[in-house]
Amino acid sequence: MLPIANLKDRTQEFFCYSTGRLSALLAGATINTQILIQADSDFLVEKLTMTTDLAGAAYTVSTAPVPNATVLLTASGSGQQLMNTPVPLGSLFGSGQLPFILPYPRVLRANSQLQIQIVNFDAAVITAQITLNFHGRKIYNLATPINLGVK
Repeated sequence: MLPIANLKDRTQEFFCYSTGRLSALLAGATINTQILIQADSDFLVEKLTMTTDLAGAAYTVSTAPVPNATVLLTASGSGQQLMNTPVPLGSLFGSGQLPFILPYPRVLRANSQLQIQIVNFDAAVITAQITLNFHGRKIYNLATPINLGVK
């Protein structure tokens, strides 16, 4: 794992990885998807958000649907699961207005994958289109100093 102290010497930029809209889930069904971390930089995940879309129906922040589903995240670079058991989506992913802030940021290595497993534990079909977003920073490794022409 990349020590957080080493970040001060590296260039950083805001970035967001997203699953895109995931399809509806039958009762007891599972979606397995992955996010490919680009090869140009490591990614420091700091906040998690979720959006659900019920066939384009309007809703307010207070009435936003939260699907009865669990999520399990696995970092392929280390092979580690980010939790000991799948957790309900609503307990790990917040809204755009109130994101879930990780207690300690998680580094995902360049050219690795974040594997995501979502399981519907509702007795009915989840008709919402679910989008999971991972907000953080791209961290570029500056292996050689940048020459600004100053001597």
